Amino acid sequence: MRVSYNWLREYVPLEQSPTQLAEILTMAGLEVDEIINLGASYRSLNLGQVASITPHPKTDKLYLCRIRLYDGEVNVITAAKNLKVGDIVPLALPGSQLPDGKIIQPAEFQGIISEGMLCSEEELGLARQSEGIMVLPTGTDLKADLPTVLGLDDYVLVLELTPNRADCYGMLNLAREVAALTGARVNLPASPVQETEDPIRDLVTVEVINPELAPRYAGRVLLDVEIGESPLWLKTRLLAAGMRPINNLVDLTNYVMLEYNQPLHAFDLNQMAGRKIVVRSARQDESIKTLDGEERKLHPGQLVIADAVRAQCIAGVMGAFDSEVTASTRTIFLESAYFAPVSIRRTAQELAIRSEAAIRFGKGLDPETVPLALDRVAFFAQQLGVARIAKGVVDCNTKPAATRKIWFRPEKINALLGTKLETGYIREIFQRLHFKIEEDSTDGKTYVLPPSYRLDIENEADLAEEVARIYGYNEIPATYPAAQIIGKLTPEQEFTAKTREFLLGLGLSEIITYSFHGEKMFDRLHIPAGHPLRQAVKMKVPLSEEGSLMRTTLLTGVLETLSYNASRNRHDLKVFEIAHVYHLKANTGELPDEPMHLAGGLSGRLEEPGWNQSDREVDFYDGKGLLETLFSHLRVKEVSYRRGEHPVMHPGRTAVIEASGRQVGFVGEIHPAVKKEFNLTAPVVLFELNLDQLWQGAEKAVIRVTPLPKFPPILRDLAFLLPEKVAAQDLVNLFHEISGDKLEAVNLFDVYQGDKIPSGYRSLAFSLTFRLPDRTLQDEEVNTIMEKIITTAAERCQAQLRA
Repeated sequence: MRVSYNWLREYVPLEQSPTQLAEILTMAGLEVDEIINLGASYRSLNLGQVASITPHPKTDKLYLCRIRLYDGEVNVITAAKNLKVGDIVPLALPGSQLPDGKIIQPAEFQGIISEGMLCSEEELGLARQSEGIMVLPTGTDLKADLPTVLGLDDYVLVLELTPNRADCYGMLNLAREVAALTGARVNLPASPVQETEDPIRDLVTVEVINPELAPRYAGRVLLDVEIGESPLWLKTRLLAAGMRPINNLVDLTNYVMLEYNQPLHAFDLNQMAGRKIVVRSARQDESIKTLDGEERKLHPGQLVIADAVRAQCIAGVMGAFDSEVTASTRTIFLESAYFAPVSIRRTAQELAIRSEAAIRFGKGLDPETVPLALDRVAFFAQQLGVARIAKGVVDCNTKPAATRKIWFRPEKINALLGTKLETGYIREIFQRLHFKIEEDSTDGKTYVLPPSYRLDIENEADLAEEVARIYGYNEIPATYPAAQIIGKLTPEQEFTAKTREFLLGLGLSEIITYSFHGEKMFDRLHIPAGHPLRQAVKMKVPLSEEGSLMRTTLLTGVLETLSYNASRNRHDLKVFEIAHVYHLKANTGELPDEPMHLAGGLSGRLEEPGWNQSDREVDFYDGKGLLETLFSHLRVKEVSYRRGEHPVMHPGRTAVIEASGRQVGFVGEIHPAVKKEFNLTAPVVLFELNLDQLWQGAEKAVIRVTPLPKFPPILRDLAFLLPEKVAAQDLVNLFHEISGDKLEAVNLFDVYQGDKIPSGYRSLAFSLTFRLPDRTLQDEEVNTIMEKIITTAAERCQAQLRA
């Protein structure tokens, strides 16, 4: 929001400098990001008077002008034909800089040197295009400052408004704010309108079919319109606000929009079929060619302004090409409306249109301003001779804004602020802000009624904030809140934090990736149709096609990170991510589940290259070992691994992980096809865990320390020849089942396939440690257990004891 200091002074008698005013506004919550000296880009330009004009001796397209300055004369060559002797004109001498940054240098034209350049309104940034040199008023002093002559000796305050203060997009509302902050009196402009005898009801018919999308819709008819140039004061006001002047009518509507924060739209009434204005929802398969020349397909629910035949404007967003006001337009229907903000925001997003009107309508406007803005344009149109005004206003106010009443309790305001302000002073602040105070005889309470343009005031906390802003935040004493409860992490959060810290300690790097991706990501992961991982939450308004779905697995971010680094020749990585994934629920309309997951990837070599390090590359057992270490640190109980499958993983090198009977995740090597999709060449091991499920399987009791064993162990080794399909874990489970509490530990120390081992078989060798905490085991007891293990293994697993 760009605010002209001079324009603001027309409404509020300011004694503060632009810098002081910026400080006041910033301290009141209206941050001033920048102060621009508007006249600075014109300071190097001069004023000159045409002393003589003669044709160029070598061409009939140029003229040689003798320009008189206050301290001398120069020769300037121009092609402009609108000059005459005595005209006062802007002049850029050699070394001067134009507003667009161009530096003027002497130039030769057919053998004659031009000692500068005469400036047009276009070159000064005062018009989109112009046909001649700008001529200034007769009698202008040649010593005068050009920015002062143009009305550009001004400062612009650039405000960074928060979403709740959209009212300050209007100069009048900002003036009210400044008056309240400085104690000055605001002077609101009067806009008396002299109407013709032509009643508006005979000129146009207005019908609002969807009042829920357009609670208030109003309009005036302008007759005998004369489209032309805007006066200089109007152009400079728009330039200060960052807008380019176009023509008198468009400039007037833009000026009033900036003044009242009320966008307006002008229709060429002669181009509206049946001279009818219909406010309705778009029809199925309806399209419109907008002012930018784009053909846009509309959908039901998007509000349009139509004539008797077709849509002529996307309400609150952009007008149509066919009903645009042109130089030949003579009769105009001027629209002013309050549209439902949510509808405008949604339409602008769906059609990818970001217009000044859409931004303002989308933030919410004051319905009471609708007719005032119409009268303001009509007033200026009369004053400038732009048009005559038809009698009457069409005003379809189907849903008048309800009056907001907020209980006024000074003690509550002081309690919220930590102050001891007197009731009379608080009342004075509300009066300065144009808030009404009303006593209710029915309940004996006092209420504050905020003005219609302050849509952000809803409750007592908002009233307290207003008091704090005007009183001054820096006047409120600093105190520390009395904390009753010391904040800390929940046990689940501590578990997650402990997981993160441990993985970092193991040398893994944490990554943070986007929570969304596109449909194509599932294809890259080779996830088949109908798989649960494809049941993703779809975003209503996606940032792009590649960001339309919420992720169902963290492997997407892990693989993209590995791929990004591999493309830059970084293959040796160990990364992890802890974040939420999103799973649809069975019942439509319910919010999705958001479990916390941990996923990671190891790629390339296990260790950094070095004279004392091996060049071994990662494999399945590195990933499994890392997780076993993590589970031990987190005290996860009853962890087991079994052969499993996952679309992303290698079918023969993947294990499903269970803890306390719950499936908590998987670990394994990447599927070759997926590896190719992500352009990975080094070995890759992936894992993903559901931390919520893992937390359920973790021990939460206090750690108990047990003394070192007093009694010696008995060690036994077993080597079995087994079919390949028998998992080592099956044998380990069998050992524990038969041995009970006498078996302290089992270690698989050898796996062998090769010479003297039949095809389809392998040899597994285990070391078993037997011990009891309260007595010494006897060899006979262990021998009995071993015999039963050998017999049972042969029956269940077709195991053959090897010598």
